[in-house]
Amino acid sequence: MDLSWNHNVHYHEHLLRHVPDSCVRALDVGCGAGRFARRLAARAAQVEAIDPDPAMIAEARRRTPRRMGVHYVRAALDDFGVAPGAYQFVSALASIHHMPFADSLRVLARGLAPGGVLAVLGCYREESPADYAVSAAALVPQWSLGAGLRAARALTGVPDPTPAAGSGMRVREPDMGLAEIRAEAARVLPGARVRRLLFWRYCLVYARPVTG
Repeated sequence: MDLSWNHNVHYHEHLLRHVPDSCVRALDVGCGAGRFARRLAARAAQVEAIDPDPAMIAEARRRTPRRMGVHYVRAALDDFGVAPGAYQFVSALASIHHMPFADSLRVLARGLAPGGVLAVLGCYREESPADYAVSAAALVPQWSLGAGLRAARALTGVPDPTPAAGSGMRVREPDMGLAEIRAEAARVLPGARVRRLLFWRYCLVYARPVTG
């Protein structure tokens, strides 16, 4: 039983709703310990998951049963060599702010097969009154969720979650505000939709046209 939670995990189901039916091949960029990749494996026949952190890749492999068919690769996006048109679904969770934004979007979108979907869960820099208002509104539900999960772990005997052993997971504050993210996404991927989410995140969804 997994009773851990964080801001990214909260939106896993939201992202999975964008996986096309009969998805054959999917790519998860910045996979960390593989939690989303494992969920994605239930929706796609093949999942490739990449991360530049060797400790995270080792932990992801340890936690993932072989029968799931997730192939983990230690690589940054620039080094991985995304095959054009290879994937029906591409995801990046809280990782794209570690990379050049526009160039990364182009690379990820190029990897989509016709009709394929790119789903990005991203972080943005707070800079407007609306940003600060949403952040303030998120504090109470965040506290309530955390308190509820702590109580559930205490009642069931499930230990508190611990980070991956030896993890060197990088932490970097985002340097783009939501307005700039929307403008750049519209310029690079016309038709991409960017939606602000509650817990200091946004979701970018882009579907490659079937023709053209």
